[in-house]
Amino acid sequence: MRDTLINNAEKDVWIVFDILRATLEQRQVKNVLMPMITLKYLSENDDHGFNIPEASRWDRVTAIGVDFGERLRAAFQHLEYENPKLVNVFTDTFIMPRDEMSLFKVADSVLNRLSFKRSLLHNPDPLFGTLSVYIEEVWNQILSREGALGSSEILSPKSITTLLSQLIDKKQGLIYDGTSGLNNFLIESYRYAVEHGGQVKLYGQEKNPSTWAFGIINLILHGLYPSKVDVRLGGTITDPAWIESSGQLMQFDGVLMDPPFNLSPWGYEFANNDVYGRFRIGIPPKSSGDMAFILHALASLKSDGKAAIVVSQGVLVRGAEERIREQLLNMDVVEAVIMLPPNLFIGTGIPVAVLMLNKQKPANLKDKVLFVNATEKFTKLTRSQNELSSLDIAVILSAYQDQKEVDQYSRIVSIDEISENEWSLQPLRYFEKAEVNSRVGKVLVNREQYVNVDTQLVMLKDIAEISRGFVSKEEVEPDDASHYLVNLSDVQDGKIQLSGLKGVRLDGKQAAAYQLETGDVLLSSRGTLLKLAVVSQDNLSDKPLAFSQNFIRIRSSKVEPYFIKAFLESPIGQYYLEANQKGTTATVLSHKDVGSIQMPYPSLERQQEIAEIVMKSETAYEEAVREAKKSQEQNLLKSYELMGITESFQIID
Repeated sequence: MRDTLINNAEKDVWIVFDILRATLEQRQVKNVLMPMITLKYLSENDDHGFNIPEASRWDRVTAIGVDFGERLRAAFQHLEYENPKLVNVFTDTFIMPRDEMSLFKVADSVLNRLSFKRSLLHNPDPLFGTLSVYIEEVWNQILSREGALGSSEILSPKSITTLLSQLIDKKQGLIYDGTSGLNNFLIESYRYAVEHGGQVKLYGQEKNPSTWAFGIINLILHGLYPSKVDVRLGGTITDPAWIESSGQLMQFDGVLMDPPFNLSPWGYEFANNDVYGRFRIGIPPKSSGDMAFILHALASLKSDGKAAIVVSQGVLVRGAEERIREQLLNMDVVEAVIMLPPNLFIGTGIPVAVLMLNKQKPANLKDKVLFVNATEKFTKLTRSQNELSSLDIAVILSAYQDQKEVDQYSRIVSIDEISENEWSLQPLRYFEKAEVNSRVGKVLVNREQYVNVDTQLVMLKDIAEISRGFVSKEEVEPDDASHYLVNLSDVQDGKIQLSGLKGVRLDGKQAAAYQLETGDVLLSSRGTLLKLAVVSQDNLSDKPLAFSQNFIRIRSSKVEPYFIKAFLESPIGQYYLEANQKGTTATVLSHKDVGSIQMPYPSLERQQEIAEIVMKSETAYEEAVREAKKSQEQNLLKSYELMGITESFQIID
């Protein structure tokens, strides 16, 4: 049976999608397939503890196609009536297709071809066996077809569920997931405990009723519900389900969570009056609930408990949560942050990290945090999908469990150093990228040698005023504009392109803060392509210029602006800029980071000499390009003349 079940999972799902494509939206296919699979499974096995009414048994429901949809719906209702633990599991998931015969075709030509009776399968084990592997592959296939437009957020990738269960390493005790989705973290945690000769009790909570119901279905098909796990419906932040008789949050040995990123609203209005003490060290910003789930996880841990939480990069670096990160670090409960590769999740390439909280950290990590940069170690499945192989997971676990430092992969950082970096928990912040692309090619930078050079070095903030640009809410017509706004697209090849600048209106205070002057250096603060330009006299137009939030302005009366530009475009300058960029898909630079860059500070005469050399070389390069282009155009026209087609066209530009 192994070949016909596991190996045909992809084919089975493809056939079902094909049958239902004219009668259901693609994202609704799971609402037909998964309840039907579950009913067939319950009918064919008798060791699950549920009472299956005769009218609800699969063979009876699928005997004929007449009124099949209504008969199936009634079977689900009877099943829930006889089993209180199944109430709303099927009625909150099942959707009746417009074409009832397509529904019967799924049952008759696909599911009736299969057997879900575990005793007949290659491996009958409900947790590790043939059926569990088949079900997981079916889920993967369904959600892969739904993609970003579906509900792939309810399923954490297999490699991440495997990694997190091994990171918390719990073989006994109570395990909890406050955003449980399909409950795969709980399932994997139970597997891990059983594999290591232990046994755990599982608890979960899910806010979305349909997702909760699908999660219960998943637990049933893995033989865990209801005897080994209890998952309740409700909002973890606003209405936590697991409360002790004393009124305190229930305490767990291990917490695993993959919360929704940047959730809003998340329950901000409840935080000020939270009776469970979760937000004593700070209230997360109204616009993003990431930190609320982290604080909830921490409050749900026993005194020796450990949590593994999947987080986006934002919560690790945002200024809005800086104060809370500081408190967590001073409490010494942040054990490790593991940066994972991009494209692990179905339908999104967003890079994520695993935040490890530990109320009983090992002695060698006291007042320290282990950072792991696992972004480069992954297996590519498709052009847009990556996964962590068993070897990739083993390397991460080795770095974490042994608390060892590996060059450019893992590093133990003191809280003092983290405090100097605005309490940032972004792992890449603490790994130097020595190899950079520069205008003279790919180079290897030795930062230690640079900071020890004989030349005087100063921080840029000590010799220049550095500020972020104007947040423009709307454009205005040129006649009504007070300024033209310079945006990213307006800087090309190191020069500001005046044509196409948009108009904005700034009041007196804004104009004073954001108006550009000759000699200002503009540095792009967003995007992987670093742009630099110096505002020249030629850039002055009928209206003054202002700079957008996508730029950082460097203004100095002590430094030649073209010298600043030349340094920032040098291998050392590019190294510092790249090292300070935050994020991988949408990188940003802060004006504070730019201000901390150390640069040479020779005499003004030497600065001007260097700037002149660079400017002359750029002028010579541009002239050579123009001459080469002119020669190419002449040769092309000559070739067209020899073809005899010159009279057939006229050059108009």
